[in-house]
Amino acid sequence: MPEACVRVAGNPEPVEIRINGSHPTFRASTDPIRAAAITELDPVILDLFDIAAAVLALDGTIKRGSPIRPQMGSDWRRQFDVTMHVRNPMLWNSAEVMEALTDAVQFLTEDSFTFLFHQVAIENTAQPFLDLDPAGAAFHAENVILFSGGLDSYAGALEVLSTTQSSVILVTHRSAQKVIPRQVELGGYLASRFPGRVLHIQVLARRVGPEAEDSTQRSRSFFFAALAQLVAAAFGAKRICFFENGIISHNLPLTPQIVGSMATRTTHPLSLTKLNTLMKCLGDDLAPIENRYQWLTKTDVVRRIAENGGAEKIAVAVSCTSIREQTTLHTHCGACSQCLDRRFAILAAGLEAHDFETDYHTDVLFGSRDGDASRTMALEWTRHTFRLSAMDETEFMKEFGLELTRIARGHPTMPASAVISQTREMHSRHSRSVRDALNRIVVDHSDDLLAQSLPATSLLVMWLGQPAGNADRLPEDPRTSVEPRATIGNDDEEDIVLNPDAPLKVAFLEEDNRYVVAVRGLGRVAGQPARIPHALKPTFDGDLADRLPPEKHRYVHLISAPSLPDMNKASIMSNVRRCRNALAQYFEAVHGRPPDGDLLIQNRAGRGYRLDPMIELVPPRNGDL
Repeated sequence: MPEACVRVAGNPEPVEIRINGSHPTFRASTDPIRAAAITELDPVILDLFDIAAAVLALDGTIKRGSPIRPQMGSDWRRQFDVTMHVRNPMLWNSAEVMEALTDAVQFLTEDSFTFLFHQVAIENTAQPFLDLDPAGAAFHAENVILFSGGLDSYAGALEVLSTTQSSVILVTHRSAQKVIPRQVELGGYLASRFPGRVLHIQVLARRVGPEAEDSTQRSRSFFFAALAQLVAAAFGAKRICFFENGIISHNLPLTPQIVGSMATRTTHPLSLTKLNTLMKCLGDDLAPIENRYQWLTKTDVVRRIAENGGAEKIAVAVSCTSIREQTTLHTHCGACSQCLDRRFAILAAGLEAHDFETDYHTDVLFGSRDGDASRTMALEWTRHTFRLSAMDETEFMKEFGLELTRIARGHPTMPASAVISQTREMHSRHSRSVRDALNRIVVDHSDDLLAQSLPATSLLVMWLGQPAGNADRLPEDPRTSVEPRATIGNDDEEDIVLNPDAPLKVAFLEEDNRYVVAVRGLGRVAGQPARIPHALKPTFDGDLADRLPPEKHRYVHLISAPSLPDMNKASIMSNVRRCRNALAQYFEAVHGRPPDGDLLIQNRAGRGYRLDPMIELVPPRNGDL
């Protein structure tokens, strides 16, 4: 029975995670995979699976900040120190593997993790993991497909089977009882339609005992990847495939305030890159992980279902994130972003005959939205989607710069400029599809609108009656002190075509009681990291006034700076690093290479920090706000 003892910041007692065994806290197995595949599994992959299961179990055990998050800046990110027994502690404690593991898990969860691994007792190493049909051992497939029972994974499996002669292994994570019958039905449909080419493996993985304290489950793709590696190794498959549309994978924030499931990074390009880096560290024979729908919109996806003759099963596939709210009558809540994505994609593709309004607890377009969260989500999602097609590349970079740098880093073999251009094109295409669908709906229901017979809080009525830029906003989300906005220019041509060797043009300003530093043509840093350059600016201004040459500009010991009374040495160093890293990410996204050195803030051992003497101070302008 794999066990983990976890110290959690703020909790006096450690948390124990027990995978399987007689008193488990998390169950992830039934019958031995060895019997199903008639082979012994690589112990490294079994360790990977145990670690991923422990992280997933831990992810749901400790609650983040509340949905209305006045303290989310301090409560959102959790700190975990994990001690765990594995089969090969020397490998997992090695610097290369430890760095790749920590990097992947921390990016997925936004939490802080440390790991320490010990040798597991010999008698505890042979544990069952998967409930497989022993007849499956003779099955051969190139692809392992993560099969959730949603529209995207169904479309992906259907497309592979319809357009190639390949066989596939569908791997389903069984956790929610309400979804299982639909997963089984879709898998059975594919198996009957493509006889002899589909093996559907359903894996039980769920908590034991109390329900999860936190439902965001940001680490679930780590578990899915480990699960798929087990199956790929057992059956000799060469590829592991997620199928999820790029709009959901990128998860551009609807607003700077958006929280919860919309912030997840399950199939984000950088998530998959980091997971693949970990897999490479564990062995060259581990299957690479890819998302084949990373450049498709939801509308593109549902059209492919129709093109491949599978529209009859659209109603079976479940897209909703609110599993607890599902009933036999209402399989979708109609209030979450996934329901909005689904319904508009169906309408844009002209497939509403296969997706019934009655399946949604709240009719997406015409139903009354009684809660503030439901109304706000509907308006913010629609506003966000509409404005995407109206943005040129400069505006797109300005609004989503930090996120775009992450997306670009997830495509290391492509030039950053090409990634950003392709990303913008996909989001614009998504926006146009939603606009076209809504235009058609307005025409079709003009009589209802003129008669004012639709509920006042329905999405259609609220959107048509909402002044531009005046919808209710979600509570502020202070999780990210580095603003997710960058620019490759504003009004001036000199900012659009940047010289990477030119001095930085920097504006210092305050916004909503927060310090902000805006670097023209790159991006902006706000909040705690921006306090550092603000604290250094008075000395910089004095050196300029004294006409000191660059080499004579003074360094400052910030530990004694009067503007930073609440920062100790560690927090100063952390915020310097965060400021530099944010600007370096912007720089690489714009110029296609990392900067030659630290940007904006310089330091010298024993003398402290200073602003780069070569920067040019510029006044704030609209693009900096």
